[in-house]
Amino acid sequence: MPSSPANDNHRILIELEEDSKAITEKSGSNLAFSFISLPKVKQQAMSSFYAFCRIADDIVDDKSIPVDERADRINAWRSEIEACYHGTPVTTLGRELQGLIKRWLIPPEPFFEILAGVEMDLTKSRYETFEELEQYCYRVASAVGLVSIEIFEYENPDAREYAIALGMAFQLTNILRDIGYDLKEYDRVYVPQEELRKYGLTETDLLAWESTSARQRFLHLQYHRACHYFHKAARLFPHESRSNFIASEVMTEIYYGLLQKLHKHDFPIGAEPTRLSKYEKIWHLLRAYRRGGAKINNDYHSPPRKIAVAGGGFSGMSAALHLSREGHEVHVYEAKAYIGGRAHSFTEPKHGLHLDNGQHIMMGCYHHCLEMVDLLHVRDRLDCPDAMAVPYHNRDGRISILDSGKFPPPFHLLGALCTFSEVNWKDRLAMMAFAVAVRLGAKPEQDETVEHWLGRYKQTPQSIRALWEPFCIAALNEPIAGASATLLHEVLVRSLFGGKNDSSIYIAKVGLSDLFMPEIENFLVATGGSMSQSSGVKALSFEQDRVVGATTTKGEAIHADEFISAVPWKAFKSLLPDADPLAEQLAEIPSSPILALHVLCDVEISPADFVGLLDAKIDWIFNRTSQLEAGDKRFLFSIIISAAYPFTKLSAKELEAEMWAEINEFFPHTRGGKIEHSVIYKSVDATFAARPSTEPKRPNPETAWKNLHIAGDWTNTSLPGTLEGAALSGKRIAKILR
Repeated sequence: MPSSPANDNHRILIELEEDSKAITEKSGSNLAFSFISLPKVKQQAMSSFYAFCRIADDIVDDKSIPVDERADRINAWRSEIEACYHGTPVTTLGRELQGLIKRWLIPPEPFFEILAGVEMDLTKSRYETFEELEQYCYRVASAVGLVSIEIFEYENPDAREYAIALGMAFQLTNILRDIGYDLKEYDRVYVPQEELRKYGLTETDLLAWESTSARQRFLHLQYHRACHYFHKAARLFPHESRSNFIASEVMTEIYYGLLQKLHKHDFPIGAEPTRLSKYEKIWHLLRAYRRGGAKINNDYHSPPRKIAVAGGGFSGMSAALHLSREGHEVHVYEAKAYIGGRAHSFTEPKHGLHLDNGQHIMMGCYHHCLEMVDLLHVRDRLDCPDAMAVPYHNRDGRISILDSGKFPPPFHLLGALCTFSEVNWKDRLAMMAFAVAVRLGAKPEQDETVEHWLGRYKQTPQSIRALWEPFCIAALNEPIAGASATLLHEVLVRSLFGGKNDSSIYIAKVGLSDLFMPEIENFLVATGGSMSQSSGVKALSFEQDRVVGATTTKGEAIHADEFISAVPWKAFKSLLPDADPLAEQLAEIPSSPILALHVLCDVEISPADFVGLLDAKIDWIFNRTSQLEAGDKRFLFSIIISAAYPFTKLSAKELEAEMWAEINEFFPHTRGGKIEHSVIYKSVDATFAARPSTEPKRPNPETAWKNLHIAGDWTNTSLPGTLEGAALSGKRIAKILR
């Protein structure tokens, strides 16, 4: 007579019987390691619960047993859990579970979710989307957290959301650690297939010995998502029950430490996963005790929010990237069909040339910009020299190079000045004395112009002509006669008077709109957000001291907890109520223009990546020929005029003729050459006018509306209108919303 299913389950469970404490001690897992911080009764409860999780996981991973038999064993444990609630368990472990279930009134759903989760490994080895993977992570990790917090005991029901988010963080860390191991040992891939395709990767690429930039960008995406959930959990942490959650905080320290170790070692993929040593775990345990809990839980005091960012320029992208990483759901709305804001690229229709609106650069001291670059793992899209090397051309054909690369710090600037042939020793001594004074703390007066400041420090006419004025115009987009000395001082301290690499000039190898795309959109989508292009914010709705909604240029309604404006000051002014004091303040911020002439010609102006011109109408010439298709015999150059006040009213034809005549004079070999095609980009509002009178008008990020903040290089960043100022302004809001 055949046995009944109940008898079969009974037989299976007896065969699987093992002491729960022995299972816990044998595992050596991060979860088990944290139990030592619990009272004895809770230690035993967590050991029993962990033994259940361990047994279920081991069942499905035992490749020596047929799949249908493993499925039977999972079903047997379903029956045992059912008996914990409505009967008598047949195993010692089952009876232990029944006891803790009754003591802490734990609902049955998480236990069944855990079994359903491990059972997925029997039938599913690939996940097309993150939504599918999210269900798996919830079952095998978040459900574990939901049981654990019942044993820990809590007061605020929001602790459940904390457990769900932290479980996601732990499981995503495990996945990132075990990518190679899971694929080789079990033929399982716990990363979304659609994301692999986005980065042009196959599963074979995941196991390749030699890493690629595409694979590293893909792994950085997985890292960003894990960070998002760690920070989201920290925002939901039940501080009122902190004394009960020390085990959870120890686990957070350990898992977050593991995640950062993976990042530090550039996400190694091998047969054996990266792990924390026993001593590293002890160190994290002691650190959690010393701090009174996990550091990440101490960093945040506001819940995760839905955030709408108006503007996809550098400030908007910076805000979105940092806020997304720190646990928020972020949606960016950009009015144009491309991102980048006032530093974007576009495709001109006649020749299909991919051009920047103006040649924006970064410098080694642009630490906030470069942080974005590294978070997205796109530094290979920048040309990053180790030191400053700026060639200047004279009308008489001489070339003078300001080169700090031949000298070690802190003598790099001294060496660069000594070999800069545009100045003599009298000029050099004056410049060195000025540099020393600034390094020792000398600062300009608040309302002082650059011209007056340099005069006070006896800078020679030649030093001003050859270095200080070109540098001021490049950095501030304003001539020294009216430029803010305070802003120039900040730039000098960070760049020329900083470290050797700080004054290096970095140039994007790709269009500015392509520098962060599609990575930043992928990052936002991976954390529940979005990047909408051709859909800007048209209007904000205000009620008392809050923004209650917004409308896009497509007529769509936006509902969010927080709103960030990252559009230029004139556009932001149009979003504010009439006669608002902030709108009146913004109306007083003047603009400074930049002109860019892009020429496709039959002669090479200069083989250098970029050159500066002295005593010229043109400030810079950038060689962009590398962006043409291979085999193209033509040359592409971007000609830049900063602080272009005298040229904004000239027609395109007049500008082309005047600029080409200037090039012919500085580079006589171009006189027989022809311009095949030119594109002129006039940016009248390229930057705010960096004058002393402008500084008091630059607003702080906070507004009169509690949930409306402002980002932009034109806000009060203490920097001029640069990419670094924009990146800093966005990151600053992420700190405010902690």
